[in-house]
Amino acid sequence: MNDHISSVFHCPMAGVVKRIRLENFMCHSHLEIELGDSVNFITGQNGSGKSVILTALCVAFGCRAKGTQRASTLKDFIKTGCSYANVHVEIKNEGEDALKPEIYGDVIIIEHRISEIKL
Repeated sequence: MNDHISSVFHCPMAGVVKRIRLENFMCHSHLEIELGDSVNFITGQNGSGKSVILTALCVAFGCRAKGTQRASTLKDFIKTGCSYANVHVEIKNEGEDALKPEIYGDVIIIEHRISEIKL
């Protein structure tokens, strides 16, 4: 592979999901996934919680519960027996398309906490 093609595949990209961390979200007590720069495959048995990861991303990015077609309210995403759920997503903020890197740095963190109790 020549240097030009190699550099294209390894250039920093803004907006790439780097890490997802779930706490008490649906079926997961604690789940942390670090994703690669390219294509990522999430595999597992039926019912193991693969789709929950996509649902968590939707929630982190502001989707309404009904928009996920998995719950009617955000509180429905809290794992049974728990009082809160937390979704933490880290997004790369590097390269020429980075959003105000002087303010936000190399990583933008989106954290969405869902609580049973209204604060």
